[in-house]
Amino acid sequence: MKLHAAAAATALLSAGASFAQAAPPVNLTESKHNFQLQTNNVRVAAGQTEDGKCVFCHTPHKGASSLLLWNHTFSTSDYAWTDATRTTGGTTYPTNLRTWSGSTAKCLSCHDGTVSVGSIYWSNAQLPPEIVMAGPDQTGGKISNPSYVITGAGAGGGDMKGNHPVGVPFPYNNQASTYNGISSGPDVRLNQWVATPAGVKIFGAGGAGGPVAGAAGIECASCHDPHATGNAFFLRVTKSQSQLCLSCHQK
Repeated sequence: MKLHAAAAATALLSAGASFAQAAPPVNLTESKHNFQLQTNNVRVAAGQTEDGKCVFCHTPHKGASSLLLWNHTFSTSDYAWTDATRTTGGTTYPTNLRTWSGSTAKCLSCHDGTVSVGSIYWSNAQLPPEIVMAGPDQTGGKISNPSYVITGAGAGGGDMKGNHPVGVPFPYNNQASTYNGISSGPDVRLNQWVATPAGVKIFGAGGAGGPVAGAAGIECASCHDPHATGNAFFLRVTKSQSQLCLSCHQK
């Protein structure tokens, strides 16, 4: 009888653990980037009719940029790494991420914690609209949860200290690259990189298009897909067993 009770208790605990660890979202609708969700920690107010899932990032008309038809207000932060100027391989860190044409500045327009999530350029024939946002992960409409603010040690702003370099060259096909006006450093050990990593997105010169040897780079979106993937943190490759890191770094 005791054995049966113990087995039942174990089963209940296992069920509880499974319930607590919900599977990561596999599409935008189910993800935290769907700001129409009433249960989203950045959006708990009643939905507005003009709030499509896409509108917080993209618009077919009158956006901030034709690149990705960008609709979200850009941050005015000037991003820089205050703890380093070069990688261990000698590649210079960028200081132009705010004006860079690649996708990183677009990610940072929410994730540096200085711009309201609802601050967009165009929606439902209003220019510019401000969609009211309210939720525990933000203050004044701006993301304040340090789990989502990646700059300034969670305080918001332009300090990229402690973050993986982005807007920098990637040695695609084992060739040193030039990307975002930056050339690979003199000590880039090509045998320590996976030449054509699977799952991770490598960008072409200019921040868009497919990569080519000698002109390829990495952005925030190299590791993260903002439309959800089924992995935690929107990761393109699972971080289990360091598979994400090993996608690029040969160890």
